[in-house]
Amino acid sequence: MLCTDVLIFHDMKKITYFITLLALLACSGNTNNNKGDINNQAILPEKYTETVYEGTLPCADCQGIKTTLSLIQNTDKKIYTFRLLEQYLGQSESKVFETTGKWTIIKGTQQDPKAIVYQLSVQNDDPEDPDVINYLVVDKTMIKQVDDEMNEFESKGNYTLLKK
Repeated sequence: MLCTDVLIFHDMKKITYFITLLALLACSGNTNNNKGDINNQAILPEKYTETVYEGTLPCADCQGIKTTLSLIQNTDKKIYTFRLLEQYLGQSESKVFETTGKWTIIKGTQQDPKAIVYQLSVQNDDPEDPDVINYLVVDKTMIKQVDDEMNEFESKGNYTLLKK
């Protein structure tokens, strides 16, 4: 073997190592696709659910309150949050009020020990005394707002929200 043949063989070995290294680096990229996509947008956890209810609730001094309630659950982390959007209809300024917080499931009421109530905890100015909003689960497609003692309102108004 000539000296030039040895140099070519040695250079070929370096090239082969370099190509192998590049291939290994390319294969070791981010294979965990549930963390985010190519645009770094978050992909929701597998145990994440969002249930949305909508309807128009009664209002004393307007045509109604267009209401959208989103109940968000991350069962892996046991985090239950909500987003409540309320638009007062028929007023000169059509503003949407947003309320967020945590929610929980209450089982049983005075009238029905098997009842299920979604209880929204709304922080007010006094952090020691959060307000609550209660929604009685009527069936798989409907919830109904009830009072603090989990009784239906005496008004003839429609307090139901339908699952979207």
